[in-house]
Amino acid sequence: MEIRHLRYFCVLAEQLHFTKAAVLLNVAQPSLSHQIKQLEDELGTLLVERTNRRVRLTAAGEVFLARATRILEQIDQAIRETARAGQGDAGSLVIGVISTAVCSVLPELMRSFRRESPNIAIDIREMEPGEQVEALRKEAIDIGLLFLSIQDPTLDSALVSRERLIVALPAGHRAASAEKVRLRDLESETFLIPRQQSVPGFHELVLNTLRAGGVSFPRLQPTRLLQTAVFLVAGQIGVALVPESFQQHLKVRGCVYRELAGAPSHADLIGLWRRDNVPPVLRRFIHQMKRVKMEKELR
Repeated sequence: MEIRHLRYFCVLAEQLHFTKAAVLLNVAQPSLSHQIKQLEDELGTLLVERTNRRVRLTAAGEVFLARATRILEQIDQAIRETARAGQGDAGSLVIGVISTAVCSVLPELMRSFRRESPNIAIDIREMEPGEQVEALRKEAIDIGLLFLSIQDPTLDSALVSRERLIVALPAGHRAASAEKVRLRDLESETFLIPRQQSVPGFHELVLNTLRAGGVSFPRLQPTRLLQTAVFLVAGQIGVALVPESFQQHLKVRGCVYRELAGAPSHADLIGLWRRDNVPPVLRRFIHQMKRVKMEKELR
């Protein structure tokens, strides 16, 4: 039994006329009669009763029609879903993200990707940079969004966003009255900074920025999340260097943001994925990620 036997029978059952069914199937009537006879021989029972005046389904034919119709619908659905998956328009995607991305670029990226690819199931996992790299190597996630500087021939990357660093200060801080703040004027402050990871990232970026700004031996208070640092700034525990998007996306009572004086320092958020495994769904996401970045730059 082949799929064509099922299709021939279903069209005949709909038309109840061999000539009309043969025309719709684009086959000769004798060929259609032969295919139905083959099907009946294999099943060991008559499916249609033939007379000079009409064709009608037997009881066995009615049962077989219901099952054959369901099978053909499932085959058609499998074909459609397979085609969508091959084009990257269906399937699943597991994305590792740092918390900073959640409150900056991720919402816009997800809205855009959802509009373009509504059939893709997305699993967002909030993970620290070191955890993301390990998860990529173990193939537990498809792509990571993180601040990172890494040289690894097994991984590929693309820039998602580039943001200037600004400083978060307690409201009423003596430096808050200036439009731009010199880091050397904050040398005596405690700097709230994300804790160091197994891979270089935002922690090292902040240290390099402080040294370039004249703060060679900063007093540090590590935090797990950069957002936590902002709330601690509001509690007058210290100050923090954060991406400029925080000024828009993370407004906290008791905390103000100011630009840094001197040469700007940038935080580069990248997308990171395995070079040897880029399925269509991931290719589509990477394309959309680059497109959103380009559109943002053109605004």
